[in-house]
Amino acid sequence: MDDGQIEALPVDELEKLVRHHNDRYFRLNKPEISDYAFDKLTRRLKKLRPDSPALAELSEGALGNKVVHREPMLSLDKCYEPEELASWAEGIQGEFLVMPKIDGAACSVGYDAGGRLKIAATRGDGKAGEDITANVVRLGDVPKRLRVERAAEVRGEVYMRLSDFKKYAAEFANPRNLAAGAIKMKELPADSPYPVRFFAYDALGIDFATEQEKFAWLAEQGFSPAEWEVRPREQLQEAYEAHQRKRAGRDYEVDGVVYRANRTSERARLGNTGHHPRYAIAYKFQGDDATTTLREIEWSVSRTGAITPIGIIEPVSLSGAMVGRCSLHNAGMVGKLKVSPGAKVVVMRRGGVIPNLESVLEPGPAPAAIPERCPSCGKPTDLKGDFLFCSEPARCPAAIAGRFIHYLAVLEVEGMGEKLVRAALQAGLLADLPDLYALTPEQLQKLERMGETSSKKIVANIQAARKVPLAAFLRALGIDELGAHMSGVLARWGSLDAVLALSEEELAAQHGVGEQTANAVVRGLRENRPLIERLSKYVETTVASAADFSGSPLAGKGVVFTGKLEALDRRQAQKLVTELGGNTPSGVTRDLSILVVGGDELTGKPTGKRAKAEKYNADGAHIEIIGEPEFLARVEQARTALKK
Repeated sequence: MDDGQIEALPVDELEKLVRHHNDRYFRLNKPEISDYAFDKLTRRLKKLRPDSPALAELSEGALGNKVVHREPMLSLDKCYEPEELASWAEGIQGEFLVMPKIDGAACSVGYDAGGRLKIAATRGDGKAGEDITANVVRLGDVPKRLRVERAAEVRGEVYMRLSDFKKYAAEFANPRNLAAGAIKMKELPADSPYPVRFFAYDALGIDFATEQEKFAWLAEQGFSPAEWEVRPREQLQEAYEAHQRKRAGRDYEVDGVVYRANRTSERARLGNTGHHPRYAIAYKFQGDDATTTLREIEWSVSRTGAITPIGIIEPVSLSGAMVGRCSLHNAGMVGKLKVSPGAKVVVMRRGGVIPNLESVLEPGPAPAAIPERCPSCGKPTDLKGDFLFCSEPARCPAAIAGRFIHYLAVLEVEGMGEKLVRAALQAGLLADLPDLYALTPEQLQKLERMGETSSKKIVANIQAARKVPLAAFLRALGIDELGAHMSGVLARWGSLDAVLALSEEELAAQHGVGEQTANAVVRGLRENRPLIERLSKYVETTVASAADFSGSPLAGKGVVFTGKLEALDRRQAQKLVTELGGNTPSGVTRDLSILVVGGDELTGKPTGKRAKAEKYNADGAHIEIIGEPEFLARVEQARTALKK
């Protein structure tokens, strides 16, 4: 819905729409429009009727299994222009705490007077939420006990890292919705654990003079506070622009910048409206959107069997690029938004990723049909909540092709791309992953556009993948939760046999590995054991010893990256570390060896991971905090040492 259409709506229609979308977002956690579009509606209603009951009802809704919040969890007021931010800031005394607005699901964690974690709840309607204690206690960045002598409550955002979300992107619309569903375990496959995390941003029940004292306390207690800094009034717009520049380099979704009065006395002085606190505001990023026509809907089958709708649109320019495809989220959203071929739609591109369909302005001539059979294999489909799956992914050609493509990509086998994999499958040359190692140049030459030279090179590349690092082999299997970091953890056991003999308890006992993750990994290895045994006839897995990296300044070191790197992206940097004998844990812990800080974040007030590392160092840890140039220098030292 564009600005002109919103401005033409009468007040009663605006109120109806605000109530409807408020209920979809906060009570059902199934939004039908973007945050940006919802904000347009509420801002227009606020302008026409500031005292509208619909505005007072924002974020309210009925919930079962209520946990009443000690203080309401209110929404933040929002602004989109520098003038709006400046106008709000005029009423605030002193400096401002600034932090990114993480696009996750808000929740609260309550502790008793002895510091023990007692209850955790979703935000819900702001007054009461849903009990999620059983899932929150599994999160590694939520301490089970605080060093306090009174009851306290910590509030924060449950989110999923973008690097973790990549393996689910074919099945789910975005990290926020998946994290919100996972923490409640609703409408998601019960046997699929999803890695969610927690950023702390507030604490109740403890007295602080400033917000910066509060955030330091959160870090001391073992939380991972949201990145923060304190800025004077004249630097508020500069802070917004700095966060915009950092956005693409972050490993989590950010949809704006939050400003708070740093003095907690301002919190008491200004108080709240019925909807939002007066001492804080969110300056939202605006996505680049455009109106176009949906030509058709394609249903794509992933290697897991998830069937995802993709919109083919009349090409439009977004963020400087012409795009002709957009995400339609999931099967459930297609029905809710009344998506159909021929519809006039609004698409938005955020942070350079694939555009998303935001709303339908005019429906097409006929509603879209949700496939009752898999578009790849023709087997019946299963609709689980909003998500559509092939009922027999083990036999589905598209899912099988996806598993081959993933395996080859992880092992870096060049030349055997998606088209060639599909052609080889169709020709009967491949059926199971071990078949790759039996391919001959003569067989490949029978495929369309495959010459002698190319076929020989591809077969040679495949044969070169007979001896691979154990960590890479494990990751190539495509098991849930068995990504780059976890495969490195498993490789420490020294052999494939030792990994296969692991129990859930042994793996869960490793630092940074939760019970849920351990269960998923061990179960996945057990289920894939027949495949692993077949592959083992062709593949030799290797594990580097400490002696292999003698002289490398990164050998045995845990290295974490934060901020935007200039010379290489984070994935390349992590790969360098592992190739040179180090490892790349997921976050900053007391036993971390090196924190590499990118960009200009090495100077100035420490925030985020750097603040956490410096706090550990003050308590006796020995974490080196270095910039990207120093890291690259050590990479060269390691390469030189390993050549000798």
